Amino acid sequence: MARKILDGMLVGVGIAIVVGVAFAIAWAGDVFTVDKDGTVKFAVSDAGKIMVGATESYVNLVIQNNAAAANNTVDIAADVLTVEGIRLENVNVSADITASGAGGLDTGGEDPNAWYYVWVIANNSGASTNGLLSTSSTSPILPSGFTRKRRVGAVRNNAAGDFLQFSQEGNKCNYLNGFGGNRTVTAGTSTSFTVANATAPSSNFIPPTSRRGVFTLQMSINHTDTTTIFTARIRKADSSGTNGQFVNAIQPHAIGLTARNFVSGDVETDASQQVEYQLSVAPGNSGGVNIDVLGYYDRI
Repeated sequence: MARKILDGMLVGVGIAIVVGVAFAIAWAGDVFTVDKDGTVKFAVSDAGKIMVGATESYVNLVIQNNAAAANNTVDIAADVLTVEGIRLENVNVSADITASGAGGLDTGGEDPNAWYYVWVIANNSGASTNGLLSTSSTSPILPSGFTRKRRVGAVRNNAAGDFLQFSQEGNKCNYLNGFGGNRTVTAGTSTSFTVANATAPSSNFIPPTSRRGVFTLQMSINHTDTTTIFTARIRKADSSGTNGQFVNAIQPHAIGLTARNFVSGDVETDASQQVEYQLSVAPGNSGGVNIDVLGYYDRI
């Protein structure tokens, strides 16, 4: 009604309706937002539930390994999280891959070397909430009594069947295993752009729901002279442009001694979560390029 009035001739009446709704909500002590055209997008009741067409959002979303069971359980917390139209406050739930159903794995058994997607689930009113793990990034199997879902992240189960250690704030995930922990290239010497997966594919550390990783590009060079300047580049795989590319450079100061430095930054990946690198000159003695994945940005 309000949108139709605003699009037609009775603009003044439409604005009056929107303002009237806003005052009614504000008078009740509730929260509301409006589109730029004046249409109310959602209103939140005192009970904390979104009453009109919800916009997915979160406030202070944090996902991390459980302190007591870091290898198999993730904790999800948020001050505010909307889940398919329900506004939840003070969210604090967990999901254990060794358990089944609500608070665990949606179906099947645990697999190594696999991505599991982290969900917050709720019943129709939002009074009951829990965490859930699923191999599906779009359609988890909801346990009985739960009708609403929202994917909030992902976690990698490694070859040993243990979760990688991480901390995610909002949509950015940071790994906690330090430098060299998630290596994709070790002592790489390719002088033409080459996919950075000689040690391990970066898709082991960046989920399919992401297209941007945080990488460290380290150079460790032992060369036969001190005049050569080495440069290393990293960029999106199969890309001829420079979007998302960054460069590292080093010049050895003594023959026979290894010079080292590193830089880190965000790089766009391809659909397989891959990047590629190039070293300007192969080292005369030893060394090369080391590439690690420090984290990623998830499309939640």
